[in-house]
Amino acid sequence: MEQFIAAFYANFHGQNLLMMAIGVLIGMVVGILPGIGGVQAMILMIPFTWKMGVYPAFALIVSIYATSKFGGSLTAILFNIPGDNPNAVTLIDGYPMAKKGKARTAIAASATVSILGGIFSCVSLLVFMPVMYQIILLFGPAEFFMLALFGLATISAVSAQTILKGILTGCIGILIATIGYHPIVGVSRFTLGTLYLRDGIYMVPVMLGMLGLSEAIKLWMEGSSIVAEGVPLTGSIMEGILVCFKNWSLMIRSCLIAWVIGVAPGAGGAVAGFVSYGQATKTCKNPETFGKGDVRGVIAGDIALHACAGGDFLPTITIGIPGSTAMAILLAALALHGISPGPQLMKTRIDLVYFIIWVFFIAHVVSVISAVGFTPIVEKLTKLRSELISPIVILLCLVASYNAREYWEDILVVIFFGILGYYMRKHGYHPIPLVLGLILGPIAEKSFFQTLALSKTGILVFFTRIPSLILFLCILTIILWPYIERLYKKRKKSVV
Repeated sequence: MEQFIAAFYANFHGQNLLMMAIGVLIGMVVGILPGIGGVQAMILMIPFTWKMGVYPAFALIVSIYATSKFGGSLTAILFNIPGDNPNAVTLIDGYPMAKKGKARTAIAASATVSILGGIFSCVSLLVFMPVMYQIILLFGPAEFFMLALFGLATISAVSAQTILKGILTGCIGILIATIGYHPIVGVSRFTLGTLYLRDGIYMVPVMLGMLGLSEAIKLWMEGSSIVAEGVPLTGSIMEGILVCFKNWSLMIRSCLIAWVIGVAPGAGGAVAGFVSYGQATKTCKNPETFGKGDVRGVIAGDIALHACAGGDFLPTITIGIPGSTAMAILLAALALHGISPGPQLMKTRIDLVYFIIWVFFIAHVVSVISAVGFTPIVEKLTKLRSELISPIVILLCLVASYNAREYWEDILVVIFFGILGYYMRKHGYHPIPLVLGLILGPIAEKSFFQTLALSKTGILVFFTRIPSLILFLCILTIILWPYIERLYKKRKKSVV
């Protein structure tokens, strides 16, 4: 207990506090700027920590990780542009709320659940550190495959006019994800003989095109602002805070789901957010309002992004297996400073573990409160005419796509998917399932082939492992539920 308290006070020592402040600032900026996520910022900062002490170094790196997610939620809500892949779940209901003039409510709700998710992460990390090894054994590639399909099925069911349109769009995203080298055997596929496609279609330009550029084109073509004319800015910060606590059961369910997914090595926040959102659409009353500006969608998705961080940290710190890409960077930083993660770290440097937990929590809270303070100002941007806002968004998408890797071909990808996304919206095909298919496609494909390679029973292994079978039954329920519900209503009418 003394070490835990000492680690708290260590955050406020001179250099540690300075590095945390710099990390919070960097995290917020890279979170808001599309295409530059927290992972890239963490990678860039690692060389600067070479001659720092251990505490200042991790104050900088962990604070960037802690703050970048909420910055991405701001742009997702205001402009339909997620700052990073996981923030795509926020815009499903966050942006429609902004269009209704309730951006302030959406941002306040996002901020509230971000803090609560951060608290849950820290508490769960402290509680489950001693029993981590037994938990991690429950997950295998079969479960990862089913998790990927489950996330895709849930979003397909709620984000398109019909579930068939959503599944079709998601499958197109998975097909696009197969471009490039095979994850197991290394054979190149669908590259058209170009070097550019050998590494596959990069996620950032597709996401910017499908979600950001397509919406900017739509606004420009309609000649309107994000908030329609005559619609007042009616949301309030207090309303956004209170509505979270009214949905306390949804927050608890989302936290638990996100934590389990976070513990699974390699799953990350994107899977946690979409799976949590999917369960909300199936367990909440009036699910037909999801995707149309329902604050419960923002709550379920955003709290999951932050609650899964505790699960990400657990395997990273306790057994040296990264829970996500960001945690792989954290492992690299530990190695740079001569620290080996795993049981030895828990015995010899428990003070550093406690310090990392406190940095994550404090930096997280500071960044969220700071961002909410600017909400009344940035909310007014939603009233700007399309002639002003659309060119800025389009330019931002193009610059961000090039800045991510400095490939001029990425600009062409943004333009292509921006136009494709615009016409998809016109015909009732929401872009989100395609984006999610591109995110989850590599996870599903790699896990599928790994499962078959390790299994002696072939494809039956997906149905003989209990966790995998449960996920499969959930997927079937989601896909077939609209038809079951329709048959039930017909029978009820015929009886009457």
